[in-house]
Amino acid sequence: MQQPRIYERDIDRLFIAALRHDPTIGAEFLKGVTSTSALVKRVKAQTRHVGSSGTIDIDITYSDGTRLMIENKIDAGYSITRIGEGQPKRYRRTVETYRAQGSNAYSVLLAPTVYLASSRATDTFDACASYESFLGLFGGDDRALLSAAIEQAKTPYEPEPNVSTGAFFLDYRQFVPDRFPALTLKPDPNANGDRPTGSRTFYFDTRKTLVRYTDIPSPSMSLQCWDSNAPSASVKIMLPRWGRFAQSLRQDESLSDIGAYLRQAGQSLGVVIDTPRLETQQLFSDQVLEVTEGLEAALRLQSWWAENYNLLSAWGRSVSEHS
Repeated sequence: MQQPRIYERDIDRLFIAALRHDPTIGAEFLKGVTSTSALVKRVKAQTRHVGSSGTIDIDITYSDGTRLMIENKIDAGYSITRIGEGQPKRYRRTVETYRAQGSNAYSVLLAPTVYLASSRATDTFDACASYESFLGLFGGDDRALLSAAIEQAKTPYEPEPNVSTGAFFLDYRQFVPDRFPALTLKPDPNANGDRPTGSRTFYFDTRKTLVRYTDIPSPSMSLQCWDSNAPSASVKIMLPRWGRFAQSLRQDESLSDIGAYLRQAGQSLGVVIDTPRLETQQLFSDQVLEVTEGLEAALRLQSWWAENYNLLSAWGRSVSEHS
């Protein structure tokens, strides 16, 4: 039986929780960059890079002011921005910026040994830390999860292409610019348009689809054909780091006017409209009405976002006050 796939966010959560209650984990990270024995003062997830898109996976501040910015990898490649800047360079620039401000900052690549051995960008980071070096510091389910991630790195995931899914995604991609030119999908990340059976999400290019606000977290926007973790398929705008405030933020009338509601999705806040379920194993031509209804909902979300800066700004102030 195939083992469930482990994602980097799973390992992020493992280390963040450990860093907050186990000083030996923080000390192990420090060993690679300095001889000090400071204690972890603060741990944050997904903090912004300086002067660039993208986030730092795990951001640790120690009692002596030392700051470690950690990029966690299992078996995925480095992401690249629109201007062609990879993750290692983003970490390097962020570290240099903080050092120029007087901070004792370092970047660390955290990954299984096999990943560190094959990566051509390890020299860009100040230090590398292997999963294996932490293995003896964990026990129980945590150790089992880290061990499974190490094994996964030895046999990288290669999704099995599904012909029906690939055909559905291709037809959908051709349909959007023809019928909904105000919406722009992100480029297909897979070679030759291949799609595994489990592909069920379309991602919108928010730089071309949504108005940009300098004081609001950079949003993402997606439409899911169906969602096993929710009662309905949906289209949504996601705001990072606002998820835990979903219940306290004002449910404005403008949301109900477009059939939307707020929902927590991990650490993000989702502005969500439920949409018809789409079956990727069935013909696109048999689901045009459902596809159209979902994309019309996406247009309503797009318009709502453009027309409600004052509400978004008020949410941002509320989040700042309670953070």
